[in-house]
Amino acid sequence: MAILNGPVYVPAPNPVIPRYGLFDVSTGPLDLPVNARIGGLQYEIGSCTLPNGYEVLCQDSHASKSYNGTIATNVGYPFVVYSGIQCGAVGLANWGQERIRKFLYEQLTAGEQATVENIFSQSAYGQTLGLSNNPNVVNLGNATDIVNGVAILENWLYARYGLPGVLHVPMIAASYLKSSQVIQKDLPTQPWKTSPGTLVSLGNYAGFAPSGSAPVSGHTYLYITGQVAVWRTPDSQLLDIPLGQIMNRTTNTVDIVMEREYVVTYDCFVGCVRVALGPPAATTG
Repeated sequence: MAILNGPVYVPAPNPVIPRYGLFDVSTGPLDLPVNARIGGLQYEIGSCTLPNGYEVLCQDSHASKSYNGTIATNVGYPFVVYSGIQCGAVGLANWGQERIRKFLYEQLTAGEQATVENIFSQSAYGQTLGLSNNPNVVNLGNATDIVNGVAILENWLYARYGLPGVLHVPMIAASYLKSSQVIQKDLPTQPWKTSPGTLVSLGNYAGFAPSGSAPVSGHTYLYITGQVAVWRTPDSQLLDIPLGQIMNRTTNTVDIVMEREYVVTYDCFVGCVRVALGPPAATTG
């Protein structure tokens, strides 16, 4: 059969629905204040120490109590996630501004969570607080298997932190956690959790050591943190430069981007453990 005309343009058929990941276990994404898009933000938290206790006796002096409660200040620095397209000026002019904006917005929203997860996992592009490449990480060593790794992380965190933490898991380890029945969902629409209620983010994490180096083959690093918060520029304030203002006249091409600033923080603590990828080792009674 002869083709009498070229393909007909139609809108992309598949809806842009981001997968499960970091955004599902975080507070937010919250609107990032305008001034924080350059200098970052800070906030105070009082949950980084556990309360004390004392025996009930004939105590007539409160001076004998010890005070370990401190006011911790979290500082988060911004980074930018962007989508972009390069095309001949004539081609993009035929698209029109609205079609370009729709394309860039779909490209951004479809993949920004994966990019944020990877940047956060490596403390890349000036992002702090992150996972690897972070001097505050407590390395808890090597686990015998992935179940033992989660147990080590939770035992460490909940000895010093009273709120539900967040477990950060590279996608390569997700199926092992599920098949080992370490994680479950109360409802299909709710986040993955462990038995004690630790929220589990399954995402595009690098799985690197605290130093930033890749683990040996067949292994990855799991991290646990206090609660996580995400701030970002709202949709109404995304950087979107009009088509007519950006053109490379040397190459007669237009490079156009859509940018969104982000800040990601966690509260109080971060620890990691190296685990072997595979089912838990068999035990004998």
